[in-house]
Amino acid sequence: MKGWGRTVGLTATALVMGVGGAWAQQPAKGTPATVTGRVVDNICMLGMGLKGEGHRECAIGCDKAGVRMALLDEKANVLYTLMADKPFVDPNAQIREYFERVVTIKGDLYSAPGGQKVLAIKEVQAAQAGAAANPCAAKNPCATKNPCAARNPCAAKKPASATK
Repeated sequence: MKGWGRTVGLTATALVMGVGGAWAQQPAKGTPATVTGRVVDNICMLGMGLKGEGHRECAIGCDKAGVRMALLDEKANVLYTLMADKPFVDPNAQIREYFERVVTIKGDLYSAPGGQKVLAIKEVQAAQAGAAANPCAAKNPCATKNPCAARNPCAAKKPASATK
C-alpha cells in the first residue's frame, strides 16, 4: 500500500509540473524595424477621424488623460500600437514632442493576436522634410515649404489690383 501511495504522489507531482510547463509561455521575439508615419491619438483618429497638425492640442490633452498614441503609416495604411521597449516606462515619453507629426521610429516589431502590429520604441526622429513628411514634395519642390502649393505650384499670391 505504501508503494502505491508513493507512485500516486510522484505521478501527481509529475502531472502538475508537466501542466505548469505547458502553461508557461515563451516571450515573443520582436523583429528590428524602421517605420515612418504620423504619431496619432487613437481615440480621436479612430472615433472621429481627427488627425494632423490642427489636432495637435487635442492629442496633447488626450495624452494627459492617459491615452496611448499610435503610429499611422499613411502610405501603407497600417496603424501600429506603440509601446516602450521595457517595463514600467511611459509609452508616450519618447514621442510626446511629435504628437500629430511625421516621424521615423526604430524599434522592435511584434505581431500580436488578431493581426495587431506593435512597435516597441527604441529611437525616434523627426521625418526628413520632403516625400515622407509631405507626399507632394517629390512632384512639387515648393510643397515642402507650403503643402497647399500643389494647387498653385510656386506661384506667389498677387494683389487683385496687380492683375489688371
